[in-house]
Amino acid sequence: MPASLSWDSPSLSWDSALTWDAAATTPTRKTMNNTKANIDFSDFSAAELSPIAHMIHDKLTLNAATFDAPPVTLVALLALITTYGTKLTNRASRATSDGLAFNEAREALEVALGVLGNYVNGEAKGDAMLVDESGFPSYNTARTPDTSPPNAPADLRLRHGELPGSLLARYKPERAQSTNDVQANTGDPNNEADWQTKGIFKGGRAELDGFTPGTLVWVRVRSVGLKGVMGGWSDPAQIRVM
Repeated sequence: MPASLSWDSPSLSWDSALTWDAAATTPTRKTMNNTKANIDFSDFSAAELSPIAHMIHDKLTLNAATFDAPPVTLVALLALITTYGTKLTNRASRATSDGLAFNEAREALEVALGVLGNYVNGEAKGDAMLVDESGFPSYNTARTPDTSPPNAPADLRLRHGELPGSLLARYKPERAQSTNDVQANTGDPNNEADWQTKGIFKGGRAELDGFTPGTLVWVRVRSVGLKGVMGGWSDPAQIRVM
């Protein structure tokens, strides 16, 4: 008496030649997508928020084919960034009205960035590459986020840029895929108020321009950690731009 037959799967069938009509596929291992765009910008300082917002605007513009239906238009975002920059400058007057106007501009920009961050997360579905294309600072949800400040970038070196009044900064951040805040100072490097953010840059290089030829420029750099936590400043370096 032949042995009884049993099904390996309800979806498979048996033919007369005792072979499978359908082949079972070997299960594939799914790649875990755990990267999220930051949607909370309250931890960024007033000076830090503007260059980060500009980076988000520029990268969303560059990758408009991927992020083709943002809930806040890029024109509206740029207007909020411009207004924020103006109100930040005006706040230096220390007038109460200017302080209140700055707070309103910051809140409006943070809300817009939060809405866009949620949109990016919905489109990227945790894909680190897509989140990076959005320009948003990000974090990994697969493990408890390490919100401790990153170590200061090392080996900051400066050289003259290709254009008059420009320079190229190279440095070694703790992580190769880091985001870094680069500041320049054309006054007293010991005076904190003289340091100005020149931009937020990916990786270990930054091109800075707009300086008057012959000016002595000091540069320093720090890495942006998770949740906007900023690392320590590198040792400053100096160069006289040509």
